[in-house]
Order: sequence, then structure tokens, then C-alpha cells
Amino acid sequence: MQKTYNRINTFYNAVGAHPFWCAFLLCVLLTPLCFGDVINITDGGYMLMCLVYILACCAGVIYLIKKAGRSSRLAVGAALAGTLMAGLALIKLFRGTEHHIIWIFAGMVVPVLLFGALTFRDRENSDRHRAFMIMAASFSIKLCYVLYTSVYTRQNDVGSFGGKAGHAGYIEYILKNRNLPDFDPRRVLQYYHPPLHHTISAVWIYICEEVFGASRNHARESLQMLMLFYSAAAVIVVYKLLRHFGFKGRALLLPLALFAFHPSYILSSGAINNDQLSNLLTVLTVLLTMRWCKKPTLRNIIPIAFSIGFAMMAKLNAGIVAPAVAVMFLWQLIKNQKQLKYFMKQFCIFGVIVFPLGLWWQVKNKILYNMPFDYVPNIGTEHQFVGDNIFGRLTDFSPKQFSTVFECFEQYGDSYDEYNPIVAILKNSVFGERIDVENFPNGNVIVPTLLFWLGAILAVLAVVLTVVFIFKKSTKLPLYAKIFFAGYWAFAMYYFFLFCYLFPNTCTQNFRYIQPLLVVGVMQYAMFFDELESGEDSKLKKVFINGLTAALAVFALLSVVTYLLVGWYF
Repeated sequence: MQKTYNRINTFYNAVGAHPFWCAFLLCVLLTPLCFGDVINITDGGYMLMCLVYILACCAGVIYLIKKAGRSSRLAVGAALAGTLMAGLALIKLFRGTEHHIIWIFAGMVVPVLLFGALTFRDRENSDRHRAFMIMAASFSIKLCYVLYTSVYTRQNDVGSFGGKAGHAGYIEYILKNRNLPDFDPRRVLQYYHPPLHHTISAVWIYICEEVFGASRNHARESLQMLMLFYSAAAVIVVYKLLRHFGFKGRALLLPLALFAFHPSYILSSGAINNDQLSNLLTVLTVLLTMRWCKKPTLRNIIPIAFSIGFAMMAKLNAGIVAPAVAVMFLWQLIKNQKQLKYFMKQFCIFGVIVFPLGLWWQVKNKILYNMPFDYVPNIGTEHQFVGDNIFGRLTDFSPKQFSTVFECFEQYGDSYDEYNPIVAILKNSVFGERIDVENFPNGNVIVPTLLFWLGAILAVLAVVLTVVFIFKKSTKLPLYAKIFFAGYWAFAMYYFFLFCYLFPNTCTQNFRYIQPLLVVGVMQYAMFFDELESGEDSKLKKVFINGLTAALAVFALLSVVTYLLVGWYF
């Protein structure tokens, strides 16, 4: 068994050396099988998947037989024959069912569970094993979501690839013209955004279509595999952030699970607008900033500049993280006043990198077309306008707003437009803007309702913990980190509410604009579990720890079940 553990650790070391490249390679290798849609999986693709599952099961059976010391040819042959027959029977059922997504998810998760059983007794590396299982299982549900969600389903401001407007039109323009828009971006919807995401997406489509010969529809649908990578990479970043502060056990695994299985990141794994890349780079900025604070060198500040710069080149509002980063710069400057010249040199180099990267698109359009730096198109008062209820938007939590756990839009048949930003982000952080009762089999919404209310409770607790840990000294995070997370949360929420009031429409009250803030909640729960598990034990403390553990575990499970139910008939 020790030899097996050593091999697993060798695998961890190999993947851990280049986790982002490994995640990207996995998404690239999966692309030809599905191109981001279950309907694109050919008979050959299904056959290949089934053969891989059978071979994996056979390999597992042989390993278990040898481990038990029964390696006779008869025993091995009988076990393999039984495995093969069972596998073929299951594959026949799989091919005959209309619930392909459920079977695909099961086929991906069963090996994860077997891996958990295999490594159960390895207490020394239990955190690594469980974290790997969490990341693998979360990747599985996100891939399944991608498979049953097209580039036109539950999207935000995407438009169509056959048209000119929207993010799809923006990508298509770059792909066809081999250059960025050379006109006032305000003339076409969504072209005002900086072009990093759209350029990368155009390159991805070009390679799929022109180099590998994929069809037009397959190449464009496969963009979701790129978004899947962004979502998977964000989980890796959060794992690294938690490890950076030395969290272990529940303080590591449960907050990681909260992030990995959070519905907003399942939804974003299938969305082809520019939010996903921007959010990934913002979360990466948090990790890089914490590393610089621990070791404030020139070598560590340069990656922060590139991360913020590229995040803003994907979407300008990623700059919301910049004030919190600036506070950390000021913190180090005050602490190291004798090294003023050294730190000023760092900040100058940082500025030389970040400002051109993050703002060149806005500067160009300001000079050429007099487009305001903070330009956002105003959709007016004809649709989703909620600006006539100024005070009620923050104070009204009447029961009618919770008569449904899904976000309300009059244009989709609801009795009112969602107007309270707090209620809106609680709803669309879990279900987005387009999931409703009809997305669930027979209209049964028990599971999503439980998911919403549990998520709301956990969100409120995270906000309370953010305030509490600012003033609590006995926490694992240093003071500068607590100030950073609290400051980032405060800055982001201020700009979010300002945005909601400057543009008083239901669609502006969307959690995707502040999605990276989820990392703040993750850190609060990590600190909370670390605090609970330290000090003297008591029956009350054990009950509370176990209760909170169960709440986070159930939240993750409900999230998975909810998004399997949404894809029930695929």
C-alpha cells in the first residue's frame, strides 16, 4: 500500500508543478470528444468513453485482486469476465436512456469515489487526497453543465455568431477581420469592452476551425471548453490561497468545496462572455498580492501588475480589486519607511506595467472617439427599470420577494421586476437569470429551494464573519490579510451598489459583477473553522463544528443535484 501512496504522491508532484497547464491540457483533450455540447458526441466518442470506463474498471479489479493476494489466473480471469459483462450491461443501459448527462457524471465521479476509498487510510496526505477529489468532482459537474448548455443558453449579452452585436459578434468581428474594431465601439452593443477575452476566443475558434478542421458550429460551441478551463483554474488558485496561509483539515477542505461547487462558478463554466477570464485573473490577483505582502520583492510585485492589467483588459470593472491592493502597498510602505526608495522603485515599475495594460483601450477610444473611460450603455426605462423605488430597493424585504427563489422579470412572465439588489444577488448567484421552475423535472423545486435558503444563510454568516475577524486578534491570518479581504469586500460592494443606482435596471443587479468576492467568504470560513478547532473542546463547540460542516457539505451536494436536475433530459 505504501508503494501505491508513493505513486499517488509522485502524480501530485507532477501535476502540482504545472497545475494550470494540466487543467488546460485536459480541457483541450476533451474538446474533440464533445466540442462543448452533448449533441456533438459521436457514436465513436461514446464508444471511446465506454471503453475507457471498462478498461479502468478492469485495471481496478486486477489491482484489488493482487492486493488481496489472490493473483491466480483463474481468479483474475473470472473477475475480469464479470467486470466486462457488468460493464457491457451498464453501457447498454447508458446508450438506451435519455439521461446521458446523469450517466456521464456518474462515470466521472465513481472513479473519484474509488480513489477516495483507496486513499482513505493515508492520514498523512489526507488533505491532498480530499482536495484532489473536490477539484475532480467539481470539474465533473461543470463539464456536465457545459455539455447540456449551448453558447446561446443562459448567456448574458452574447447575441449570436451570425449577427454583429453582442460578445459573439465581437468575437466574430475579430475572427473575420483579423483586427480590433476600428470605429467608435459605442456603435455596436458590447464592443465597448476591452478585447482580451474576445481576442483569445477568436484565436481558439481559428485554431479549431482552420488548423484542426472543425466545423463552424463545433468550433464556436467549443468555446465553452475554454470557459471550463477558466472555472477550473479559479478553483486551483483558491486552493493555493488556502495553502498559502497554512490552513489544514476542515479549514482547508470545506471552504475549498464551497468555492468549487458554488453554483455561480458552475454557471460561469458555460458562459462565453468576458466575465470568466476577468474573474479568474481577479482571484489570481488576490493570491499574488498575498504572496507579495509576505515577501515584498520586485519579483513578486510584477506578476500582480500583469494580473490586474490583463484582468482589466478582459473587463474594466476588474479594477475594483485595485484599491485593496493599493492599501497593501501603503501598508508595506508605512512598515518599511527606511526602504522608501526601494518600494517606490517597485511601485513605479508596477505602474509602468499595469496602467498601459489595463487602460490602453479606454485611452485609445477616449482620444479617437471621445468615449468616456467608464462608459456603460444605458438600456433606458422601457425594460427592467426599477429606479422609481429608491428607498425600497434597500429596505424592502417583503415576503412577495421570496415567494419564488428564482429572479423575477416581467418580460418572462413574472409579476414584477426584481428591484432589491441584495435579494437579486442572493437569487442569481445560485440560479443566474434564466433558470426557473420549468427547468426542473415536473416543476419540482424542493432541491433548488433548499439550496437557495442554505446559500442565503451561509452568505449572511460570511458577511458577519468578515466584520468579526477584523477585530479578532487570535486568527491565523495576519492583520494585513484581514484588512485586504475586508477592504476588497467593502470597495466591491460600494461600487456594486453605486452601479445599481446609476443604472437602475434588474439586469445590473447580477452577482457576476462581484463574483470574485466569493473568495472573501471562503477565507472567512477557513478562519472560522481554524478558530473552532483550536483551543479547548466542549460539547457545544463540537455540535457547532459538525453542524457547520454538514451545512457546507449539504450545500455542495445540493448544488450538484440542482445542476444535474437542470440537465435531466439531456
